[in-house]
Parts: sequence; C-alpha cells; structure tokens
Amino acid sequence: MKNVKIGIIGVGMVGTPLARWLFEIKGYQRGKDLFCFDKNIKKYSDDISDAKIIFICVPTPSNEDGSCDISIVESVISQFAGSEKIVVLKSTVPPGTCEMLSRKYKINFFLFNPEYLTEASALEDFSWPDRQIVAPVNKESEEFCTLLLDLLPSAAFEFCKASSTEAEMAKYGGNVFGAIKVAFANIWADFCEVLGVDYENVRKIISNDCRIGHSWMDVWHGAYRGFGGFCFPKDLKALIAFAKILSEKSDGDGMEILKQKRLLQKGINVLEAIWDYNEYLLFTQGLSVKEVSVHDSELKIKLKKSGREKK
Repeated sequence: MKNVKIGIIGVGMVGTPLARWLFEIKGYQRGKDLFCFDKNIKKYSDDISDAKIIFICVPTPSNEDGSCDISIVESVISQFAGSEKIVVLKSTVPPGTCEMLSRKYKINFFLFNPEYLTEASALEDFSWPDRQIVAPVNKESEEFCTLLLDLLPSAAFEFCKASSTEAEMAKYGGNVFGAIKVAFANIWADFCEVLGVDYENVRKIISNDCRIGHSWMDVWHGAYRGFGGFCFPKDLKALIAFAKILSEKSDGDGMEILKQKRLLQKGINVLEAIWDYNEYLLFTQGLSVKEVSVHDSELKIKLKKSGREKK
C-alpha cells in the first residue's frame, strides 16, 4: 500500500514529530495523502475523512479522582465510526482501552502504538527510537502491523507480539517507573544531606551500575526537585485509580483471591506513598503538583516572573 492516505488527529508534542516524519522522510504531501487536524484550527484543520489510517494523538487528562479521561479519544473516534479505518492510538490510555473501543466501534481496526518522547528532544526521540511497539487488538488488526512498522521509524527493538492491553500496561509502567526513580533519587539525596555527604558522588557511583543508569537520577535537573511534567504525575495518579478498580474486581472468598487483593492493596500503598512524598517535596519548594504538571519551559517562565526560580 504505497502512500496509503493517513490522518493525524492532535498535532502537539506527539502528533507533530509524526507529521514531520511522514512529510519530510516518507514523502507524504499535505492535502493529498496526509491530513492533519487539531482542535486549535490555527494549527491544522484538514478533512481527514479520506484517510485510511488514523493516528490518534490527543490529550488524555486527569479526571477529578485522578483517573484517566479518555473522552477526547472517544469523541474523535466517534466522528468516523461509520467508515472502516485503521485506528492507531498513540495517546496514553488505561489498559483495556483499545479492546473496549474495538468492541464499541466494530467496523474499525484498532492498534496501540505508544510514543516515548521527552519534551526537550521530541523530534529526535521520535526519529531514532530505542523501541517501536505496534500492538494489535485482535487477529483482524494484526494484519496491519507490518504496514505500520514500515511507515514508522525503525528501532533496535521492534515488537508486535504484544496485545494492545499489554502494550498499554507497559506504557504506564515506563512512566510510573520514571516517577518512582525520580522519587528514589530525591529520597537518597535527602539521606545524603542529613548524613553530610555529597549526593553527586553517591549518584555517580549508583548511576554507573548498568542495571540502573543515569536517567532521572540528577535531582537538581530542571527548575525544581521532584517529578512533574505532563506525564509522570498524571500517569501515576491514573495507575493508582486503575489499580483500585482492579482490586475491586478481585472479588471472592477464597484464600488465593484474598491474597491477591492484599497484594494489590499493598502495591497501591507503595504507589500512594511515592505520590505523597513527591507532593510534600514540591510543597517544601513552594510548589504544587498542579503547578509542575506543565512543560518545563512554561514553568521556568512562571517561576521567573514570580521570583521563585532556582538560583
């Protein structure tokens, strides 16, 4: 399928690198075989109805209870529910979302293709990924995996054997692990400060263990200590909410069910403790989770204007 028509809904940090890749590297042409749409019509407002493949790159914000709000995802999919499309979800969603959408919109083929981008180098991260995951919902969707892998940048690890739910769980796992690692680094820095030793020397020793690595270990990186940004707080809170639902589903009276419920609850307790630690760490710096849940560049400007920037 040479230059099959493609639509991209949501042209922000995730959708923009994808659009540039297809345009600059794969030879797609806007309005001919590449159609982009964003709610901010000043960006893009193409008619995507002719597209065969639709990449969904829209936000999935938090509900008031911390759970993931997928209403934007559903609203855009419902617009082309009556026509057969290959729907590729790149937005971070709770495990089981693609399967649920597949049952609801039976005429479409659903796959999950998570993105692993950092704000400072989104285009580079997209163009040279360390992994490319294309996860189908079912056998019918699986036939499009090769087509998508051919469209997207190649990676050392390319994987299409996982189900969409497994890949959705892995996406949350990566972001939640990042939050936990940031919290661990800050806890260790607190210990070092009280002990009177240099955390930087301790960090270098720990980080050069190849099983651990340097990422997220520099507690003085950025405008504040702790984890923030669009993904880590949102996804940790969403996973806690999702885990509570899982715990409620583990219903029954048997010993194995009881053990499973207790294990789930203790796991939730660990995640909630990480959240509480980070929340208090931010509080000691005069910050809130809400304030830091933005792009780093936006926060730096805000802190500078208020005289709270890190010296």
